[in-house]
Amino acid sequence: MQRRQMSRCVLAIASAAMWACGAEGDAVAESGSSAGQDTGTDGRSVEDARIGDDAGIDAAADMGGDGETGGSPADDAGQPEGTTCTGAPGDGTETLLDLGYDPPPGAAGALTTLDLVRCRGAAPRPLALLVHGGSWVGGDKANFRTAAPDFIPWWLGRGYVVAAVNFRLASPLGRPLEVGPMDQARDIAHALAWLNDHADNYGIDPQQTIAVGYSSGAHLVALLGADGRYLSEVGLPEEHITATVSLDVHAYDVPFALGLMVGSVVQDNIPLIEHLFGDTEAEQREASPIAYIDGYVAPALLVSVQPSPSEPGTHGYIVSQAAAHYADALIAAGHVAVTHHDSDESHASLAMGFGADSDGVTEAVGRFLDTLR
Repeated sequence: MQRRQMSRCVLAIASAAMWACGAEGDAVAESGSSAGQDTGTDGRSVEDARIGDDAGIDAAADMGGDGETGGSPADDAGQPEGTTCTGAPGDGTETLLDLGYDPPPGAAGALTTLDLVRCRGAAPRPLALLVHGGSWVGGDKANFRTAAPDFIPWWLGRGYVVAAVNFRLASPLGRPLEVGPMDQARDIAHALAWLNDHADNYGIDPQQTIAVGYSSGAHLVALLGADGRYLSEVGLPEEHITATVSLDVHAYDVPFALGLMVGSVVQDNIPLIEHLFGDTEAEQREASPIAYIDGYVAPALLVSVQPSPSEPGTHGYIVSQAAAHYADALIAAGHVAVTHHDSDESHASLAMGFGADSDGVTEAVGRFLDTLR
């Protein structure tokens, strides 16, 4: 195991795994990986996988680049079309912070912004849209740059323009539910529409979008990939999202997930889930991706982590069972679903170590992307 020590303690609002804070206020997590097991389910190579929840990752490890700005793209003159970017200083990478997108009516505010990282002067590239976690009530787009130093560079190296999006945070437990997960999905759809409208400005191929979510963000990208209403509301076809990558969550079928949580290590989080998704099964299914599998569903990779995936009540069991349950339903409905479980990763190390050499989850994502070509 490789220990990664971050520069300051971060409040992790997680359903099952949280940062451990040392005596000096440092956030500490362990990073490890192992290759997943491959199983065939729909006639193609499928990884054995599962998923979990969320830790708000935020620390001081800037990914570098040619500079970070808060405005429109810099002049591309003099950059060769085939420029390769990895996020390293001087390689043509441009990072644009806090670009405002057009929010839904009544949702304007500081959180309707996105960060965009691109390779200047390259031909139009597919988009990797990153959606942060935080148990729906916390988190920030900056986490992908600061606490997971290899996350964005890995996607750049695969040939993507990367956009990490902020959106309204859900109303916390104890307050009236003014913003819920479906409102968050609506915000993200508006961000996608803005990126589509500005695709020429930022070198984006609007026909290829991979939505990547971590923890509660994994639920949101799964919902956007299955329920076409959100994209339809902003004038985009449901096929605009060409694939989804969900990194460790359990809320694909909320009533099913709640059943797994009873008597488990995360039983205390049931009130938060019921607050966000409703008390009745009908309400809970409205924001469950599994309720929308009769139509188009983007090919989905469902990743889950943590030990003891066969031991009821553990985080690993809950997220692996939730992912398998959703994948089985997708495959039965004729969709593409791939699962991958890594027992050596924690919920935190999954994000912090993504993109590192020989990282098992990263390799699984790479194999999944290769099947889409």
